[in-house]
Amino acid sequence: METPQNPVHAQLEQLPRETLIELIKMYSWNWHTCDGLWFSGVEDRYGTEKALEIDIHMWDVSSKLEARRIKEVLSLPENAGLDAVLGAINLMSWAAKCSYIIQKDGERALLTVLSCPPQEARLRSGKEVFACRPTFEHGFTNVAAIIDSRVKVSCKYCPPGSHPPDSWCQWEFTGPKTAQ
Repeated sequence: METPQNPVHAQLEQLPRETLIELIKMYSWNWHTCDGLWFSGVEDRYGTEKALEIDIHMWDVSSKLEARRIKEVLSLPENAGLDAVLGAINLMSWAAKCSYIIQKDGERALLTVLSCPPQEARLRSGKEVFACRPTFEHGFTNVAAIIDSRVKVSCKYCPPGSHPPDSWCQWEFTGPKTAQ
C-alpha cells in the first residue's frame, strides 16, 4: 500500500522561494509566541524560578532534537566544523526572528544577539528580564556537541548578568572551521 502524500508538502513545493522564506520567518515568530505564552503561563501559575527550571529542561531536550534533525537534513558529516555549527544555529526554529551577528576569525566566532524578542516582550509587558543564560548554555552547547564535539561554547555575557545597551548576549564558539 502506497503512503499517502501530505497535502502540505505538495502545497509547499508549489510556492515561490520568496513566499517560503516569509513562511519560515512567520513560523519562527510563531515559535517565539508559543514559547513566550507557555513560559508566561507557567510563570504566572508557579513563579519565575519554576518556569526557568522547566525552560532549561525544554531547551536541553529540544536543542538536541533540532540539532539532530538539522544535521540529518543537511547530511552533515561527524565533526563538521565550526562553520557547520554556526550554520545549524542559523537554521534553528527560533533564529529567523532574532537579530544577531556572527563575527568569525579563524577558529573563533562571536555570536552577538542584538534584539531578543522574548526579553523585549517581557519588558513591554512590565515584567523583568529573566535569566536566560542557562537555556542558551544548554542550547548552544548541545548543538555544538551534535554537529562537532570539538567546538566549545562559552558565554561572554547574558542575563541575568549585565549586558551592553546595544545587545543582549554574546557567545564565543571555538573549534576547527570545517570537517577534518
